[in-house]
Order: sequence, then C-alpha cells, then structure tokens
Amino acid sequence: MVLVLAAGSSLLSATELPPLPQLKNTNLFPTVLKQLEEAYQQVNAHPLDPAANGKLAMTLDTYEQYASAEVCYIRAHQLDPKSFEWAYDLAYVLVKEGKYTESVEAFRDALKLRPDYLPARMKLADSLFITRQMDAAGKLYQEIIQQYPDNAEAWYGLGRVQAAQGDYKTAAVSLAKACELVPQFGAAQFALATAYRKLGEPARAAEHFKLYKENAAIVPPEVDPVRTAVRQLDQSAVADIRHGIAMADAGNLEGAIHQHLKAIQADPKVVQAYINLIQLYARNGEIDKAIQAYHEAVALDPNRADCYYNYGVLMFQMRKYPEAEQAMKKAIEINPSFPEAHDNLGYLFAIQGHFDEAISEYRKALGARPNFRLARFHIGQIYANQGKYDEAIQEFKKILTPTDARTPGYLYALGATYARAGERQNALIYMRKARDEAAARKQTQLLSSINQDIANLER
Repeated sequence: MVLVLAAGSSLLSATELPPLPQLKNTNLFPTVLKQLEEAYQQVNAHPLDPAANGKLAMTLDTYEQYASAEVCYIRAHQLDPKSFEWAYDLAYVLVKEGKYTESVEAFRDALKLRPDYLPARMKLADSLFITRQMDAAGKLYQEIIQQYPDNAEAWYGLGRVQAAQGDYKTAAVSLAKACELVPQFGAAQFALATAYRKLGEPARAAEHFKLYKENAAIVPPEVDPVRTAVRQLDQSAVADIRHGIAMADAGNLEGAIHQHLKAIQADPKVVQAYINLIQLYARNGEIDKAIQAYHEAVALDPNRADCYYNYGVLMFQMRKYPEAEQAMKKAIEINPSFPEAHDNLGYLFAIQGHFDEAISEYRKALGARPNFRLARFHIGQIYANQGKYDEAIQEFKKILTPTDARTPGYLYALGATYARAGERQNALIYMRKARDEAAARKQTQLLSSINQDIANLER
C-alpha cells in the first residue's frame, strides 16, 4: 500500500515540536485579543498544520511578541522546512530579540531556499556586521552593490564596515554615495559626518551632522513582501491610523476618515485618531465634525501641541484669526520647537501688518528646522514687499533645492524680486528656469503668470 502525503504535510508528531507559548493578553485591544485567540484555536485544532502554526507566529510577530513568535516560527519551519517564509521570518524575529549570532545562521538557511531575496541578503550582511564578521559583511555588501548599484543601504553598510576597519577615506566615499542616493538617510549622514571628523575635515563633518539632525529618523523605504504580509495582519488602532494616513495622502478622504473611526472603535482613548480627524474632517468640508473631534481630543489629553495646531489651521481657514492665533500660541507653549506652528503664527502676524513679529516667528521655525523652505520663503516675501531686495534675494536663493513641486514658485519669486530690483537679465534667467520647471510639472496657472512676466521683461 502506497501512502501519498499532501503538500506541506509532516511526519513529525506534536510531541516533537516545541510546546506552544502561553497567550499574553496584557494591554491588548479586544480586536487584537480576539485575533490571537482565533489563531491559537486553529493551531490547537491542527497542531501539525504548518500554515496554522505560521499564521499564529505572524500574528504574534505583528504585535511584537517576538519570543512567542520565535517558538511558533520554529514549529512552522520544522513542519515545512521548504518554506522560505517561515525560515526568513524566524531569522527576522531573532534579530528583533537581539539574537544576532543565531540570526546569521537562520538567514543563511533561508537564503538556501531563496538565494535571490534581497531583503534577506541585506539583513544577513547587517547581522554579520553586528557580530563583527567584517570581511564577510563587506563582501556581501559589495556583491549586493554590484547587482543593485542604487541601493543606498548597501552603500551605507559597506561604508560602516570600512569605517570599522579604520579605512575612513574609503568609508567616506561609500557613505557619500549612500547620501547622494537618499539625501534624507539620517543614519548615513551621521556616519559620513563621523568619517569626515576622523579625516580631520570639521566643516564637512558639520554639514552632514546638520543634515543628520534634520533627518534623524528617516530611512530608505523598505520593499520586503514577506514582512509586508506580517504587517498586514495588524488590527490595532495604530495600524488603522497608519492606513488612514496613507489613504489621506492618496486623496481618499472618506476612506481615511473611516480608518480613523475604526481606530476609535478599537480603542476609544486613542487621542491621535481624534487629532487627525480635525484635519481630515476640515479637508472634507465637515466643519462641525472637525470641531467636535478637537473637543474630544482635548478631553482625552489637553497637552497635545498637534491638537491645537490642527485646530488653529481650521480656525484660520474659517477666517477666525484671533482663535487661530490663540491656538498656535498654545501649541508653541506646549512644544516651543514646533516649526509649523511658528510659521503659521508668523503668517497670522504678517497679514495683520506686524512684520517684525512675523519674521521673529519665521526665524524660530528655521531654528527648529533649518531646511524649512516655506518659512524662509515667507521671510523673503516680507523683505521683497519692504523693498529690501538684496535680503529677499538671499533668502530665496537658499530654497531652490531640492527640486520639487514648490521649486517653480520659488524660482518665480526670485526672478520677480530681481525684476523689482531692476536687474533684468537675472530676472529673465530665473523666470525662464521657473517656466521650464512649471511646464514640466504641468502647473498651468503658474505657467501663465510666468509667461506673461517673461514677455513683459523681453520687451
């Protein structure tokens, strides 16, 4: 008699597997607890099913219960040793637990199943670096760069290896490449600043340390389908808010509002959802609901600067300027380093003709965020309107990079200021640059104004 085994089945018995961990229900939202309990029930009903064990592992993983997730990933991997996903996720949670030596072998095992999976190769190289296996880490980063020369994280990793080996000159080249590929890569900027300091170049070190402080938490976006599948299991209020923000960024306000209301349903005390709803309802034209969301947020936490800021923006849009000013001042009282609040308060001062106070607020915004282009643009506007053209030109010149959707307007402002100062040739140079940038971005209304001014200057 021939036995035919179904795909993914195992000859292991339940007693040969690590025992299931206990469910920790401390501080779990009801929806999350229900999700975990259902996953546990599936494993209890089918203890030798690798998919059920893996699903439980992923669910524990997404809520950062890594020790329990590790046990379940081991069970899934033992039941289905040919599954890349279980092997890779196991290695990933070992990193999260700080078990870097074990993660090296785990990533190597996963890569035997899928040698071309870039995130696994990168994380293996990172684990090799952390465990001080510098030659192996450097070799792997170089192999990745040869195949993916635009991978900023691989250049960063290689630069860290070179710096750890004392070769700061070569490290600076690698790290500069990482920063060139992703200028907002905070960790790479910090590493490059450190390398320049070691090389005795304090001015260049200061430049990149400044960029690090402006982008400290920013990393290149991760493309990792296996880990995305884990994150998609997240049913917490925080996940709903995150999905809502993504929908709002994509222009789907109704969907964004729904996700935030879903977050409140999961956790009625999640104040961030109410704070975001102030803005979302306002953008959707539902003013009464926006005001109600503000009051709900204040009732939950009266010390959130972003709550008063969003309410201040709402009051400004309703042309209730005293209320807007009061809200912005409250936001700054709670968080003195709130650049957007300083910028908005400056604008409120400017429209009332209080230009010195406005410039003071704009300068405070720049003190909190030196690359805050809009605040510097507002300063330039005031100087230009006061006839201080040289000062205005210097401010506008500082905001021409990076090139983005705002750049045509900034170029236009610079060209117009040159024109008002009587410098026709410089005015035409920047007006034409503004025209080209506006045309490339199909900013038709701005383009029409630019073309009219260029025609007047050319006469």
